[in-house]
Amino acid sequence: MGLLRFACSNLLSSKVRSSLALLGLTVAIIGMVSLFSVVAGLHRMTDEAFGRLRGVIVLQPGAPIPLFSRLPSAWGSEIAEVEGVEILCPEVWQRANVIEGKMVISPPRFIFGVDIETWNRLDHALYRDDLIAGRFLEEQDRGTSRTVISRSIAEEFNLAVGDRFVTNGIELELIGIYDTKSPMIDLSLLLDISRVREMSGMGPESVSAYYVQPAAGRQDAVSEAIRERFRGRPVEMWLPSDLKLPGSGSNPVESLMQRLDGLLKRGRFEPVPEEAEPNGAGSGEPAQNGARNGPGREQPTFDERLRVDDSTAVDVRTAEEWGAQVSGMTKDLDYMMMVLTGVAVTIAVLGIVNTMLMSVSERIIEIGILKANGWSRRNVLTLIAGESGLLGLVGGCLGATIGWGVTQGINSVWSDRIQLYASPGLLLFSIGFATVLGLLSGLYPAVWAMRLMPMDAIRRG
Repeated sequence: MGLLRFACSNLLSSKVRSSLALLGLTVAIIGMVSLFSVVAGLHRMTDEAFGRLRGVIVLQPGAPIPLFSRLPSAWGSEIAEVEGVEILCPEVWQRANVIEGKMVISPPRFIFGVDIETWNRLDHALYRDDLIAGRFLEEQDRGTSRTVISRSIAEEFNLAVGDRFVTNGIELELIGIYDTKSPMIDLSLLLDISRVREMSGMGPESVSAYYVQPAAGRQDAVSEAIRERFRGRPVEMWLPSDLKLPGSGSNPVESLMQRLDGLLKRGRFEPVPEEAEPNGAGSGEPAQNGARNGPGREQPTFDERLRVDDSTAVDVRTAEEWGAQVSGMTKDLDYMMMVLTGVAVTIAVLGIVNTMLMSVSERIIEIGILKANGWSRRNVLTLIAGESGLLGLVGGCLGATIGWGVTQGINSVWSDRIQLYASPGLLLFSIGFATVLGLLSGLYPAVWAMRLMPMDAIRRG
């Protein structure tokens, strides 16, 4: 305890320098907690969102999400015949571009067309089981513009049950509000599938995707059985270039989706190069949909668009696979957080080393006198290392506390967009990391002071 009091008094004797070193470490720990809580929050949101998905999604090979997928409606009856499939729900998705005259960009909003009869037969159904106001879609809502929306959308546009509002130029009637409490899920306006077909212009021969409720414990078996059912059957593979705006030479949405597509594919499908030849080698097939790629851009042949290396005509994804894909997307984010944290920590370490060196230099006579009066090298090492460790501990506690407060503030302000998560483990690690960092930063000054001979220390002073 005597050494601890001595260390505290030494730090307080140079308040400005100690405060600056403490501030540098505190800021570094705040940054570490805040940055890594972003990644932890994404993982947590992903686990919560896809953990509620009890079934599997069947969609077009290569499509990152159902919005960009197209499958034949006729395949629904074949999927329903697969052993273990209990309920099959066709889905039609459309982007909600304008709501109440406001262009919707971020967060994105989607119009989700559900088959009301089959959706209400599901044992567990997203949205339906999360109603907080009004009612869910019923048989009487077939073909109508009645809709169920999320709480975040209702709050953003100041809507209540019974209100009418315009989306993509169509007047909708709000009959229910849901709240899954997940920013990754609370993005959709639910309508009857036939009405969404009319709004999107998608004919009855196509659907965006199928949601399959398998028999209990047979999710993986059903997924593989569906893949086998359509193995070897040709289907046009989705490409990011499908987003090309007519007549445009470059589209930022296409570029974004090219990257997202590469991250989500899991290596199952070979990417088709954008700059493909108009005709495949020996295929003799004409280029398809050339207008979509704009002037000066050549479109892959139809055969090239059918090239799927595992020869299956559908992509079947379970909740675990969706979660793994999203987690894979955060790997680059992890590396970025590590680099940013490393820069901040390096600056903090240099600050502590400088503080302890200056402190030792100013007290060199005092150290010499202490050693002349019987202090051992261990006593000197413990004193200097204790001072730097104390700076690390206090900086870690302050940084972890403030960092946690920052995450809570962000969550309360942007609750419908992102949820940061500063876990107890992250906070404890931050404090321990800062303490060890402080101790290590003081080792060099401590060893230097420890090696001084008493008379050399007094003479240098």
